[in-house]
Amino acid sequence: MQKKIIFMDLDGTIIDHVTNTVPKSTKKTIKQLQDNGHIVVIATGRPPCLFYNVDKTLNVETYIAANGRYVVHRGETLLNEYLNPKMVEKFVSEMRVQGYDIGFETKDQYVVTSISNHLVEKFSEYFHLPLPKIVEDFHKDNDILQMILFSEKHPLDYLKSQFPNFDFNTASPYGVDINKTGGMKEVGVDVVLKALGFNIEDSMSIGDGFNDIGMLKHTNIGIAMGNANEALKEVADYITKSSHEDGIEYIMKKLGLI
Repeated sequence: MQKKIIFMDLDGTIIDHVTNTVPKSTKKTIKQLQDNGHIVVIATGRPPCLFYNVDKTLNVETYIAANGRYVVHRGETLLNEYLNPKMVEKFVSEMRVQGYDIGFETKDQYVVTSISNHLVEKFSEYFHLPLPKIVEDFHKDNDILQMILFSEKHPLDYLKSQFPNFDFNTASPYGVDINKTGGMKEVGVDVVLKALGFNIEDSMSIGDGFNDIGMLKHTNIGIAMGNANEALKEVADYITKSSHEDGIEYIMKKLGLI
């Protein structure tokens, strides 16, 4: 069997949103894939500080974090691309005037400028995260991998027109991920492929969110979870069952990898 490299999203894919746990079937499937010689890579929007050791629990040695801008293989950092500090300051200043709360993510910390309404709490509940600490000017003393704009009516067109150096993707009903322009998780995919000596023909990816669209289109085979949004399903080669219905196990059996 030709060895494959499989890029897997965390939230809603490896981690079941309903139970906030990794299903037993997913743990078993990932181990079977590894035992069969395949490489499993975590590819998530989360920074490493919000992994809560999922990578170690699953014995996954390679991960793509912060939507493609932070990549680690066996403890070695392969990519670490921060947002432009001047652009971060401009963005924060303008969004504060408009009354938005903003989240900052580094590899070690997740904090917010303020908590002025219910959105930070709702965002935390949605991803099963603890409520972040408030550090108003965190961005002035730290390199930022990713920001979050907490909103319910996401002003994406406005944001894209005013800040062309950033990419904006809906993370949840309560917030927008803000990343460096020029690609998302697929940026990290290329870094991993080169480092591990894989061709794109031997790659596949699986996810459920807007931030997975580029990755699914880029890898040779793209798989959408049954619980994925419709935009992702439209670009997928396969649609499997939901994370709550053992979707990863189902598709890996169907493709003959386990």
